[in-house]
Amino acid sequence: MFANSAGRLCEGTGTNVFVAIGDRLLTPPLSSGCLAGVTRELLLEAGVAGEEDLDPSGLAHAEEAFLTSSTREVHPIRAVDGRPLPRCPGPLTQRAAEAFAAILAGGKDP
Repeated sequence: MFANSAGRLCEGTGTNVFVAIGDRLLTPPLSSGCLAGVTRELLLEAGVAGEEDLDPSGLAHAEEAFLTSSTREVHPIRAVDGRPLPRCPGPLTQRAAEAFAAILAGGKDP
């Protein structure tokens, strides 16, 4: 994971990052300098997640998190700096994966 020049969580290598904070799923806003990923945008449009500036320590203390990209789709993060995340995949990650699968299948909005 990379921080931007302001020290805020930004992205992974060619991927977007989503972090569960409480019962909310958040990803850094485009103003952070992150990749304007298609998968990221589809999940935001589906109402699965919101945007918020995130401190990198939020990822280190998260119960669940995942990466998105066109090739990885929704890919759970199992550990951060060697610390296993308690939920992998957790319920918010599963919800995002199901929503993305429905989008790909051309089904109704999740």
